[in-house]
Amino acid sequence: MRDMVLDDEMKRRLLVGLLSLLLTTLAARLAVYIAELILGPEEQTA
Repeated sequence: MRDMVLDDEMKRRLLVGLLSLLLTTLAARLAVYIAELILGPEEQTA
């Protein structure tokens, strides 16, 4: 019974971590997209 509680807690932490990573990535991409909409695309200088 005790092992099941630890497994549930570990699954919960793993899920929260994965969701955090996913949402952070999406937020960063959305910020870049909105910035490009407002400021225009970044000019390439090579």
